[in-house]
Amino acid sequence: MKTHLVAFVVASFFVSACSLLGANRQTGVAKPPGPQVKDVPYEARESRDGKDMSLRKRVMVLPFLDTAGTRDSRSAMVAREAFIRQLRKTDDFVVVANSDFPKDVSAFLKGQQYDLEAMAKVASGMGVSAIIEGKIVDIRAKRIGDEVGLVRKIRARMNAKVQLRMVNTRNGSILLDEQREAEVEEGTTRVAERASSDRGLEEDPVLVEAVVIKAFGATVSRLMNAVEKLSWEGRVALVKGDRIFLNAGRLSGLQVGDILRISEDGEDVYDPENGSYIGRVPGRLKGTVEVISYFGKDGAIGIVHSGSGFRENDLVELY
Repeated sequence: MKTHLVAFVVASFFVSACSLLGANRQTGVAKPPGPQVKDVPYEARESRDGKDMSLRKRVMVLPFLDTAGTRDSRSAMVAREAFIRQLRKTDDFVVVANSDFPKDVSAFLKGQQYDLEAMAKVASGMGVSAIIEGKIVDIRAKRIGDEVGLVRKIRARMNAKVQLRMVNTRNGSILLDEQREAEVEEGTTRVAERASSDRGLEEDPVLVEAVVIKAFGATVSRLMNAVEKLSWEGRVALVKGDRIFLNAGRLSGLQVGDILRISEDGEDVYDPENGSYIGRVPGRLKGTVEVISYFGKDGAIGIVHSGSGFRENDLVELY
């Protein structure tokens, strides 16, 4: 009896081993139990009603300014972060980091605003469509509810006035320049606060974020309408053999198979009367490339479709 049992165990083990070996011969690795994950196509941009949506415009959001020299700088930082979150929710923009700008952005600060026209000339060479400047003109707070204790819940009425300016990098023109006001009632928690003044509430990140989101809310829709009129563009980052590396990719909405036209950078044109900057004229068309792959965070690789003589910093547009 024991002999038959041992023989059965050995036979079972042999059959199992053969099954695993067969799986390894077919696939190289035995399939684990459970559902199998399959590759699915990843669309870089949405399609609606059978039509591709526009590519995402690249924009820069400069460090927000605050006209009150005595207010904590965190207020402007919180305001900018809240505004960028609103932009990203639209899925229409790629927010370029200020650190990618080849010059120190603070060097373009003149008084209480940036020299957007001068910055536009530099940003245009990065494939940036627009530069956005946000400013906190005023924030007022008044507590309308308070508690007693070390940890206190406070309710406040917040009023804010903000300003938004946006420049078209192609010609340095101001696309948007408007002020907005908003009022909210919001609660926050303060720990070991002794002062009874409402001044400290004007720097509370919870309260500032609530009122700034509302103040900039209507401005975002206006900004989207203004940017929608701009044409999308990118730049050639590197040319290596027949491979053209672009500074925009999947994040910007480029699809594998897209045909892009490449032209040399145009020349700046100035008004002969007053010397003011008018814009940049289109350069000579060099040819087209086809997107075949992606690289990095937001880059694409293309192969030459037609033409020749492509160089770094050439202008890239959707064909």
